[in-house]
Amino acid sequence: MEVKKVIVGVDVGGTNTDAVVIHPKSGNKHEILSKVKTFTTADITTGVQLAVTRSLNEAQIKYSKIAVLQVNIGTTHFVNAVVQLKNLAKVSVIRLCGTSSIKLPPFGDFPEHILPVVQGKCFLVNGGYQFDGKEISPVDDNEIVSCLKELKSLDIKHIVVSGIFSSVRCDQELKVKHIIDEHYPEASITLSHTLGQLGILERENAAILNECIKPLCQITIKGFRSAIKELGLECPLFLTQNDGTIISEEHALKYPVYSFASGPTNSMRGAAFLSGVKDAIVVDIGGTTSDIGVIKSGFPREASSQVRIAGIRTNIRMSDVISIGLGGGSYVGVKKDETGKIVDVSVGPLSSGYNLQNEAYVFADDGNISTRKITATDIAVAAGLTKLGNGKNTSAIPEDVVTLGIAKIKVMLETVIDQMRFSGEEMPIIFVGGGSILVDMKNKINGACQMLIPDHYDAANAVGAALSQVSGTVDHIINLAEMVDDDELQRDIFMARLNSEPCISAVEERFMEEKVRKKYLVQARSQALEESFQQAKELAILAGAKPETVAITEKSDVALSYLPGNATRIKVKVVGDLQVDVTDQVLSLYCEKEVKIYTPSEATEVQKQTVTASGQSFDSESERSSLLSIYSEPHIDNMTGEWILSEWDIECISIGAGILGCGGGGSPYIGRVLALRCLREGKKIRVKTPDIVYETAHAEKDIFLINAFMGAPLIFIEKLKSGNDTIAAMECLMDLFRTGDFHEGILKNMENVVIKEETGLTYIDDYRINATENLTSEFNNKRLAAVLSAEIGGINSFEPLLVSAESNLPVVDCDGMGRAFPELQMFAPLIYGMRCYPSTLADDTGRRAVVLKCDDPKRLENHFRNVVVEMGCSAAVVLSFLNKEDLMNKTVKYSLSRAWRIGSSVLKARMRNESPVNAIIKQEKGKLLIVGKISDVLRETTGGFNRGFLNIEGLENYQGKYVSIEFQNEFLLARSLTAGGQFSSVLACVPDLIAVVDSDTGYPIVTEDIRYGLRVTVIAMASSPMMTSEQALKFVGPQAFGFPEDVKYIPVSEYVEFGPVGPISL
Repeated sequence: MEVKKVIVGVDVGGTNTDAVVIHPKSGNKHEILSKVKTFTTADITTGVQLAVTRSLNEAQIKYSKIAVLQVNIGTTHFVNAVVQLKNLAKVSVIRLCGTSSIKLPPFGDFPEHILPVVQGKCFLVNGGYQFDGKEISPVDDNEIVSCLKELKSLDIKHIVVSGIFSSVRCDQELKVKHIIDEHYPEASITLSHTLGQLGILERENAAILNECIKPLCQITIKGFRSAIKELGLECPLFLTQNDGTIISEEHALKYPVYSFASGPTNSMRGAAFLSGVKDAIVVDIGGTTSDIGVIKSGFPREASSQVRIAGIRTNIRMSDVISIGLGGGSYVGVKKDETGKIVDVSVGPLSSGYNLQNEAYVFADDGNISTRKITATDIAVAAGLTKLGNGKNTSAIPEDVVTLGIAKIKVMLETVIDQMRFSGEEMPIIFVGGGSILVDMKNKINGACQMLIPDHYDAANAVGAALSQVSGTVDHIINLAEMVDDDELQRDIFMARLNSEPCISAVEERFMEEKVRKKYLVQARSQALEESFQQAKELAILAGAKPETVAITEKSDVALSYLPGNATRIKVKVVGDLQVDVTDQVLSLYCEKEVKIYTPSEATEVQKQTVTASGQSFDSESERSSLLSIYSEPHIDNMTGEWILSEWDIECISIGAGILGCGGGGSPYIGRVLALRCLREGKKIRVKTPDIVYETAHAEKDIFLINAFMGAPLIFIEKLKSGNDTIAAMECLMDLFRTGDFHEGILKNMENVVIKEETGLTYIDDYRINATENLTSEFNNKRLAAVLSAEIGGINSFEPLLVSAESNLPVVDCDGMGRAFPELQMFAPLIYGMRCYPSTLADDTGRRAVVLKCDDPKRLENHFRNVVVEMGCSAAVVLSFLNKEDLMNKTVKYSLSRAWRIGSSVLKARMRNESPVNAIIKQEKGKLLIVGKISDVLRETTGGFNRGFLNIEGLENYQGKYVSIEFQNEFLLARSLTAGGQFSSVLACVPDLIAVVDSDTGYPIVTEDIRYGLRVTVIAMASSPMMTSEQALKFVGPQAFGFPEDVKYIPVSEYVEFGPVGPISL
């Protein structure tokens, strides 16, 4: 008799372990021979062995001779260990950073309760790269050896090596690994570039998670291997990955974090195979949660942004899955009005989970339901959707509860399904998992062109695990300009000029050049995508893929703002079938084994589930408790009138500043983390109103400095904060007066200084500070009294707060824009006549660039923008200084308070389970432009800026309405569209604020994260009168951004100044 070659797929869940046996056939037409469901046992491996045994025994009913090619296992065991803080190793980190990122060391944004379990000794050492691959500093071999000696003395064997921009260039990380292998061979190492993408904290966090679970992974995989070996199987063992592919046993031991969240992914892959539908939405309904994801070409769509695992922010490749508290065991709550009439029901998020048989009506004896609770399963049985257990008991459930319950389940699914759709077209929806019985298949779900429950739907997770494909992914930054033949480009530009009309304007000439340049960049982009595909293909083949089966499943390119040379982030992912001949060498003939029957009492004791398979909380109470633990009213010092910031204040300012950023300015996340660290170290952040400052400041002596970060937000998330650049820029400006005797654009003491001049500009490339004194010490009869932000929107909202914590200087509750704008000449004090010099720029390496005199703020912007590129696209800037009259007359007052109030309204709404969006509108007296889904996005980078537009298709009350938003880093102009896509009317434009926020959370979305399919709300808010005057509109009105004259600025509403959080007088 023919021997049937089979693959066993196993999915280990929190409650159940599922297994299937499939016979692989060409063309992906595999035959399912058996499927079983057993309880997950406390030691995991016993349950796996039981499931594999039973599934193979059942398969032998069809075919007496079977040979096992391989066993594929997916498990949530690793993510559960992190959530529960069990069996984790301490990890040390060697960060190659040179002068960068010093202020925020490894573990810097870990939840505090996790640190004692996993945090080991950390080292910030020489090394790291700039975005273009140039070294920040070389690796010092002796320094690394010294670190290893200390780790040996501490008996820490788990090491992460992370380098600045190692995802762009990994040479230094590889060199350090070689040193560790030589001097500390027993150490286990994870290199950050092998796991994550751009973003040093997220990539480093992923590597830390990977290292801390390695010992558990070794025990678990060894257990899996022993379990199948005891069955007489010597075949290869594979683990399923987060992206729906498999990795070898050896690879999984190195990178267990790749298998963190394979449960939902297995279900999606299984759903695609069982239904034969390759592009669809998959809804996997279990006992406690429903996981909803999208499959494209048969594979799960990956999440496009950071993913939190047990509160730890990472950028691990994981499926884009939304989990909600809806499952077969979900409790059904009943709400009645004062007359006792049933008016509403709730379904979930709390669930009976594994205890369904002891709690549901349908599993009780006739009429014995006094101690039972109504569950979603009971509702489904009562509605006639399925036959299960003792259906008679559901007659005790009121008909209104059944009707409202089924309707509630439909609405819950429709809401989350709508969030996951990536186009305006209807999509097939595949329901899998045991909880699929909750869905009324006769009642069409909105957005579904087809609703399917395939055969073997209750084992889709194990089927997905059995499918054997491998992947390769490339994610890197390419400088497209470097791929262009500059001689050919210049020749074509020259020819275009010759062929153009005589006497064309400078603007027309610039557009002509950009048109020629764009043709070359398009060609470079195509070349870069092809080269990235070949690299990804090589990685897949190395992982065991058949070369002829490798195909692209994901391809994207995003232009990066502020970076020179048309820097573009390119990501290509490919997938291919595993080489069967690799596993065909060892055929494990299987003979039927004796099976022990496990009962629930012998299974793992599972508590009520509050986290999903990816470690995400779906319990709103946990967020509420977290917020309540830090909630506080603003603390005002009665003696000084200063507002002393708390952790709650920092959280509020972070959200509010993100919203005021209008899509630009970068995320305040890093600033938030640094500010929280300062508070936890006992440092103070003090805020004063401009009114009190005006009362107490000396008219001539006291000056106020404006701090800001200048550069690309992308660089900031990689190089973080060095800790000395902002203060260095301030010290530099003060030293110009103290040592250089600066006056009216002239440096009288020019010792060791090289001054350069060009039209309208006098500057110093690198000014060496002669004497460093305390920031608060007097100089030339001047005294630094306080600091303020250049812009309240985005990253720069936190710059002065961090200076305050380090220097004990107060922060003035005002800023220079009232929002975020992309260029320096848009700074209010400059608009109203403040001189733009002297101004300073400092990087983390010690370079100090100075502008001594400048005749035009736009010229200052252009000069400093070029210098910032030389500094690695990241530097701190100080824009001259203000006196107390300037504070009152040339700034946007109370902007920090405005950010706080917006953020506070969002967080309080979330604590009350109310709409954060409505809270923002109420707080700001704002205008709701549209609630909808992004239906189109177009980007390009010109002049270092991220330009483009996004179109939004209305949902809910805005069905049938369309809005288009144009942006240049920030959202600038919102116009209504006709159904045919033609511009209709201007809804809002600069300088008013246009914010795009997540419709559910109210959190801001920056332009870099805008993508097709996001469910968003667009809010317009009034700008401060400082930015809407006739004078200001010349610099920040629509025409300043190149919009035609017919785009007129009309305020969206009257600006309401709510006043400061702190007092206006003592």
